[in-house]
Amino acid sequence: MLTYQSSSFISYIRTDVLRGTCDVQLKDGKFYTYYNVSRRALLNLEFNKSMSLGFWFNRNCVNSNATSSLVFDVNKDYVFAAI
Repeated sequence: MLTYQSSSFISYIRTDVLRGTCDVQLKDGKFYTYYNVSRRALLNLEFNKSMSLGFWFNRNCVNSNATSSLVFDVNKDYVFAAI
């Protein structure tokens, strides 16, 4: 499920309840994947369209047991090698 809501910090959040993950695109160009996110929290975000994305993100991704990895940053130059 892809969630677009008005937020000054987050562009969108894409959730995967079965895997317990979510992808977060921040407005500064960084794209993170979070693992071990509460499935209950993911469902709550999907069904509660009036919830603040920033509040949900801070509570369930940043200040939780979820782990993250920076997948992509549009502000960096990436060099891809041809094989």
